[in-house]
Amino acid sequence: MPSYRFGVVMRSGVAASGGQGSVQIEASADLVGVSLEQMREIADAAYADFIARLGQIGREVVPAAEMKASAGYAKLEMTEVPLVKKPFADARTVVMVSPNGMPLVNQHSDSPITDKSPFSLGNWRAINQMCVDLGCVTMIPSVVIDFAQLSGSGHSVYGTSAKVGITPGLYLVPLFTQLSAHHVKIALAGPSGKIILKKRVAIGQAGELVHTSSYNNRTEVDWWNSIGRWDANASPLSKPGQAYDYSTYQYRVDPGLFAQACADGASAMNGIYVDAAAANRPG
Repeated sequence: MPSYRFGVVMRSGVAASGGQGSVQIEASADLVGVSLEQMREIADAAYADFIARLGQIGREVVPAAEMKASAGYAKLEMTEVPLVKKPFADARTVVMVSPNGMPLVNQHSDSPITDKSPFSLGNWRAINQMCVDLGCVTMIPSVVIDFAQLSGSGHSVYGTSAKVGITPGLYLVPLFTQLSAHHVKIALAGPSGKIILKKRVAIGQAGELVHTSSYNNRTEVDWWNSIGRWDANASPLSKPGQAYDYSTYQYRVDPGLFAQACADGASAMNGIYVDAAAANRPG
C-alpha cells in the first residue's frame, strides 16, 4: 500500500437564479477549526485501522521497507501535501493529505481529485511494476469528508424566484471516496479496478453552522413590492434592476468530535474495502 488518501471539503457553495438572472442568490460556506496537522493525524488513524483489518482477514501486508526498495516504488511521482483541488464545474474545494511519513500518491484515474491529467500514466505504470516486483495486490484507499449538504432551485429562465439551502453535517462524499486496486503479472498492463461510493452517507455532526455575512438589496426590493410600484411620484429608475442576496457561512467544528466522526466514516469504508480484499484472492 504506497499511500492512503484522506480528504476534507474545506469550502463549498451553491447558487440559484430566476427570471433570466433578475433574481440571484448565492451562498458559500467554509469549514473552520480543522488544521493540516489534525487532518494527517486522522489519516494516521484511518491507515492504522485499515492495516489492522487486513491482518484480521489474514492478508499479509508488504513491509514498508520492502515496498520502498522495489523498482516500481522508485518510479512513483509523489504529490506534495496538501493537495488543494477545486474540480471543474464544482463549487467544492477539497484538501487531500496522506498519513504522516507516507507519501500522497495520485493517479489519473483518481479524477476529479487528482493533480494528474487523464493522460498521465506514470504512476499507474509504476504501481503495475510494484505488483510485479512484490507479487502483490496494490491498494490505495481514498476517503473524502464533506461538511454540508447544499441544495438549490437551479437556474430558471421563466421562474421569478430562487432559493438555496445548506444542511450542516459530516458526510462521506460519493465518487471522491473510492479504492484503487491493481494485480498484474506484467508491468505493461493487467487487472485493476475501483470500489466507488455512489451515494452520500451521513456520519454525524461536529459543530454548528454560523451565518457570518450577507450582502443583499432586500430592503429595496421589499419597498418596491409594497409601495414603489403604486407610488405615482416614484422614479422609474428607483425600481431595482435585480434582486440579489449573497451570504457566507462557517461550519465551526469541535476538533475532537470532528476527528471521531471522520474516524468512524473512514472505518466504515475500510470495512467495505477489506471485505472486497477478503472475497477476492487472486492466485
